[in-house]
Amino acid sequence: MEGELLSLRAELALLERDNQRRLETFERRLSALEAQLRRDDTETKEALVESTAELEDELALLMGTPSKPRQTIQQAHSSTIPSATATPTPKSSESKSTPERAGKPSVATPWLQEGLASLLAPALEPLNRVWEPLANFYRHYQRQGKAPVFFMTAAGILALVFGFAYLLQFSFNNYLGPAGKVILGFLVAAATTFGGVTFSRRMPHMADYGSGLIALGVILLYLCGYFAGPYYQLLPVPVGVGLLVATTGLSYLLALLFETRVVSMVTLLGGATMPLVANHFDPSALVYLSYLLALALAMLHLSRQIRWPQLAIVTMVLSAGMFEFSISNLDGAVPNWGPLLILHGFFYGFAHYALRGLSAELIESKGLERRRLIIIAANLVLFIHISWSLAPNSNALGIVWLLNLLPWMALAIYSRWLFGYNAISISARVVQNMALLHGGLLAGLAILALCSPALLGIVWCLEGLLLIFLGARFGFISVRSEGYIALSAAGVTMLWQALTWVAGGVVPAPMLLSLSADAGWGNWLALCAAAFALTRLLQHCADRITPREHHLTSFADNAFVVFLSASFLLSVGILWPQGMWLLALLPMGFLIWHGKRTGSAFSEWFGLSHYLLLFIPLLASASIVGNLHFYDQIPYGKIASVEAFLSLWMIAALYKHLDMQSTGFSLALNLRKLFYALVPIFFLPTVLYKANDYFPIAVWLSGAIALALYTHLKLEVLKQELRILIAGASFVAIISCALQEFANWQGFALSGLLLGLVSMAALLWIGQGLRRKPAGQDWRLALHRALKPLFPLAFYYLAATLLIISYALSRDFALALLLCQLYFAGLYIFKPQLAPLRNQLTPLYMLSLRLFEFITLLQVAAVIANSAKAPMLGVYNLVALGIASLLVYQRFFANRAVWPGRRLFNLWVLHLTAIPAYIALLAQVLETMWLPAISFALVVHATLLLFQTLRPDTQKLLKLSLMLFGIAALKIVLWDMQDFSLIQKIVVCMLVGLCMLGAAFQYQKFLTPRK
Repeated sequence: MEGELLSLRAELALLERDNQRRLETFERRLSALEAQLRRDDTETKEALVESTAELEDELALLMGTPSKPRQTIQQAHSSTIPSATATPTPKSSESKSTPERAGKPSVATPWLQEGLASLLAPALEPLNRVWEPLANFYRHYQRQGKAPVFFMTAAGILALVFGFAYLLQFSFNNYLGPAGKVILGFLVAAATTFGGVTFSRRMPHMADYGSGLIALGVILLYLCGYFAGPYYQLLPVPVGVGLLVATTGLSYLLALLFETRVVSMVTLLGGATMPLVANHFDPSALVYLSYLLALALAMLHLSRQIRWPQLAIVTMVLSAGMFEFSISNLDGAVPNWGPLLILHGFFYGFAHYALRGLSAELIESKGLERRRLIIIAANLVLFIHISWSLAPNSNALGIVWLLNLLPWMALAIYSRWLFGYNAISISARVVQNMALLHGGLLAGLAILALCSPALLGIVWCLEGLLLIFLGARFGFISVRSEGYIALSAAGVTMLWQALTWVAGGVVPAPMLLSLSADAGWGNWLALCAAAFALTRLLQHCADRITPREHHLTSFADNAFVVFLSASFLLSVGILWPQGMWLLALLPMGFLIWHGKRTGSAFSEWFGLSHYLLLFIPLLASASIVGNLHFYDQIPYGKIASVEAFLSLWMIAALYKHLDMQSTGFSLALNLRKLFYALVPIFFLPTVLYKANDYFPIAVWLSGAIALALYTHLKLEVLKQELRILIAGASFVAIISCALQEFANWQGFALSGLLLGLVSMAALLWIGQGLRRKPAGQDWRLALHRALKPLFPLAFYYLAATLLIISYALSRDFALALLLCQLYFAGLYIFKPQLAPLRNQLTPLYMLSLRLFEFITLLQVAAVIANSAKAPMLGVYNLVALGIASLLVYQRFFANRAVWPGRRLFNLWVLHLTAIPAYIALLAQVLETMWLPAISFALVVHATLLLFQTLRPDTQKLLKLSLMLFGIAALKIVLWDMQDFSLIQKIVVCMLVGLCMLGAAFQYQKFLTPRK
C-alpha cells in the first residue's frame, strides 16, 4: 500500500507540474493576443477575438472548468475595447464568418480522415501509430482555421531540407571548399535550432512552429555530420562518431526539454539510421548495437516523459530492424556473445517499459492496454528469434534461455520492490502473471533445446504441471493456459514416441509384439502419471478454476484410465508377450469399478471394450493353423477362446457383485444371455469337424441342454434357441438319412432319427402337448408355452420317420408315400380334436391330396417307362384316389375348418388328377382296346360329374362334365374311328349311345323330384 501511494503521489506531482507549465504558456499567449488586439486596427479585431475565445476554451478544457459561450466572450471583449464604428462593415462580416466556416469541416473530410484510417489500421498498425499525431496536429490547426499554415509549414520544412542538402553539394562548389560548406551548414543548422528554441520559449502561441524549426535544425545537423564525415572526409571516424552522438544527445535534450513529439521522432530516426548511412560503425557491430541500445532506452524514457506511447512502439520496430540488419553480416564462425548480451538489454528494457506504470483502475475496467500487450508479445518473439540466430549451438541457446528464467522468477516474487506496486494490487498480479508466462515459455524452450528427444515430452510435462499449479495457486488463468498448452504438446510428443515404440515391436504371429523396457515404455508410464497428476491437481483446485477446466478434469480422468490400462498391458507384454492379451480382463474389471466410483461412463465402456482384446490371440492362432476350429488352435488360441466364452458370464457377475445399474449393465445382461445361448451349441462345431458321424445325435443333445437351461433360467433367448435346435435337429436327422441313402454317408443317421422320435415323444409328455389346458406347477406351464410351437412338429416328424422307415423296409417309395397319406388322412379324420392338430387341419388335408397327386405322377411315369412296378403303382394310386375322394366328398368334423371356399377347387383338382390315373390304369390292363376304353371311361366320368351337378354345392362341376364330354366326342370322331373296323365302330357307337341315353333318362328322373 505504501509503495503504491508513493507512486501515485509521484505521478500526481508530475501532472501538477505539467499543468502549471501549460497554464503559464496559455496565459502568456492570451496576454500577447490581448495586447495585440488593443494595438491593431478594427479590421482584424474580430478575428483576434475569435482566436482569444479559442484559447480560453482550451484553457478551460485543461483546467476542467466549463467554457463560456463564444457569444459571451465576444461581448465581453467588445465592452472593454472601444469600437471605431457602430456598424460593422461587410469586410468585418466576412472576417467573422470565415472562422465559423473553417471550424466546421465538410462531410467528406471526416470520412477521409477517420473511415479510411480505420480500414487501414489493422494492416498498417505501426504506421497508424506514427500517423495519428500528425493527424492530430492537422485537426488542431484546422480547428483554429490554420490548416493552410500546417501544410505550408510542413512543405516548407521538407523543401528546405532538400534544398539545403542540394545547396551544400552543388551551389557552393565555386565559392566554398568542403570545410567552408560544412561550417556554413553547421551555422545554418545552429541558427535554425536556436530560432526554434526562441520561438518556443518567447512566443508560446508559436510553439508548434518552433518545434518544427527545432526538428529542421536537428535534421540539418545530421546532414552536416554526414557531409563532414564520409562525404568530404574532413573528420576522422572517431570524431565523426562523436559528432553524431553529440547531435543525437542534443536532439534528445531538446525533445525532453520542450516535450515535442516531432523532435523526439527525428531523434530516434536520425540517431538510429545515420551512423549506418555514414558507415561509421561497419568495423564493429558491437559498438553500434551498444549505441542503439542506449538510444532505445533513452527513447523509452522520453516516451514516458512526454506521454507518447507510440514512440515506444516505433522504437521497438526500428530497433528490431536495425539489430537484424547489423547481425546479418556477422561471421558465423565467431561466437556472438556480445550481441547476445546487448539483446538482453533490449529485451529487459522494453519489458520494463511495458510493465511499469500500470493503472489498476484501467486494468479493472478495460483490461491490460493493447499497446502494452503488443510490446510484450513482440519483445518476447524478437528475443527468441534473434537469440536463436546468435547462439552458437542448441546447448548454449538452451542455457541462455534457462538462465533468463531466474530474472523472471525474481520479478514474479519481488515485483513490489522493482515497480513499487502493492503486493495485493491488480497491477502486481499482472506483473506476476507476465513474469510467470515469460519464465514458463523460456523454460520450455530451454528444455526443448537441451533435452534429448526421448525425454523431451517428460520434461515438458513436468513444466506444464508446474505452470498449472502456479496458475491455480496465484489465480492466473493465462499461466494455466500456457501450462495446458505445454502439457498438450508434451502429451502429443510422448504419445507419438510411445506409439512409435509399440509399432517398432510388432512381430509376426503368434507373439505379435516383442517389447523392451526402454524410453517408449517410460513414456507410457509418464503419460499415465501425468494424467493422474493433472486430475488430482484440478480436483484439488476445483474452487479456483473455470467451468471449462472442470470439463477438462473429466477428460484428464478418462485419459488416465486409458493410459493406465495401456501401461499395465504393455508392461505385462514386456515380460510375457502373449499374456498381455490373456490378462486383459484385469484392467477391464478395474475400469468398470473405477467407472462406478467416479460415475464415468467412458471408463465403464472403455473397460468393456477390453473384452475384444481376447479375440486378438484367437485370430493370430487362426492365421497360423488356417481355420477357426477350436480343436486345431495353438494353446494360446484355445485359452483365449475359453476365456472369451467364460467372460460372457463373468462380466454380468461383476456387475451384479458391484450392484451397478448403469448403461453398460444391459450389455452385461445381454452378454450373459449370449453365454447361456452358446452353452448348448459350444461343442457342435468340434463334433461336426472331428466326429461328424455323431452330429445328428449331438444336435439332439444340444436341444436337451437348451431345454434344461430354459427350465432353470426361463430366458427368452433360450426359449427361441430351444425351438430352433429342435427344428434343426429334426431337419438334420432327416437330411442325414437322405445322405446315408443317396450319398453313401456312414454316420448314425437312423440312430439320430429314432433318438429324435424318442425326443419328440418326451417333449409331448414333458410339455403336456396333447392337452388343451395343461396343469401343474408354474415351470410346467412355462415349459408348455415354450414347447407349444414344437408339438405339431412332432406329428410331422413322425410322418417323416414313417416315410423313412417304410422306405427302408420295403424299398418302395410309392408305398411309403401311400402310408404317409393314410397317416395324414387318419389324423384328419379320427384325431382332429387333438390340441396340437387343431391348427394343422388344413395342412393335413392339403398334404393328403398332394400325396395322391404325387403318386399319380409316379404311376404315369412308370407306365410311360413301361416299368415293372407300374401295376403296383396303379393299385397304390387307386387306394390313394379312394382316400382323396373320401376326404373331398365325405363330410367330417374337420371339414368345417377346411372346406369353406376350397371344396370346389379341391373337387376340380381331384377329378383332373383322376383322369391320368384311370388312363394309365386302362393302358396297363387293356393292350389292344385301351384307346376306345379311354373314350368310354371319359364318357362315364363326364356322366358321373353330370349327376353330381344335381346338388347345389357341386353345380359348378357342370363345366368340367361338358368339357369331358367334348374331349371324349372329339377323340372318338377324330382319332378312334379312323383305326376301328366296322364292327368296332358299331360296338363303340352303340355303347356310347346307350350310355348317354341311360344317363339322360336317369338325370331327368332325378332332376324332376328335386325341382
